[in-house]
Amino acid sequence: MDSRLKAGGGTVFCRALSDVEDTVDDEDIAAIKADVAQMKAEHAQAQADRKSKIQEKIEQLTSKLQARFQMAKGQRQAAERDAQLKVEALKASAKAAAAKAGT
Repeated sequence: MDSRLKAGGGTVFCRALSDVEDTVDDEDIAAIKADVAQMKAEHAQAQADRKSKIQEKIEQLTSKLQARFQMAKGQRQAAERDAQLKVEALKASAKAAAAKAGT
């Protein structure tokens, strides 16, 4: 093969097979490293997306919790007003009963 190339005016470069194998291995390693780097970047992005979704869920739950606190506060205040009105009604009833008993 080399003699035919030389006869045709070609140039033949000779390398040891181990050098060719090393070059192929180096190219494969570089490709794998590039794939690993790309996967790490995708993984980091996926983690960030996941963190974003988790943060969004936390914010939704916090908002829901705050709304529940406000509702409970409103219910407590309404119960306190009702209790106060009952106390005032009982006092008025007792005063009326005392006045009626005194006459």
